[in-house]
Amino acid sequence: MSGTESQLQTKIIKYLKGKKCYVIKHSAIAGVPSGCPDVSFYTHGFFGFIEVKAAKSSRFQPLQKETIAQLDEMSWAKAVCPENWDEVRAELDYMLRD
Repeated sequence: MSGTESQLQTKIIKYLKGKKCYVIKHSAIAGVPSGCPDVSFYTHGFFGFIEVKAAKSSRFQPLQKETIAQLDEMSWAKAVCPENWDEVRAELDYMLRD
């Protein structure tokens, strides 16, 4: 994971915890399905998933796009990079408002 990606992931997790979400950071280890997004979060009957990328042009691993689309149909899932974080944060601000 690049420094930019790691920094953005840390910022996103801090943001979600500030919204009182229960946050899980997923790693590529045994038991985690291939294509699983980097972060999942849960709050008051709502759950979501975020795949963090270093840049808009970053490549996806096999199954990531398919998994994000499938999870987005069930609840909410996005790929986030520095270029779209403000837009995604605004969407989350609306969905996670008190």
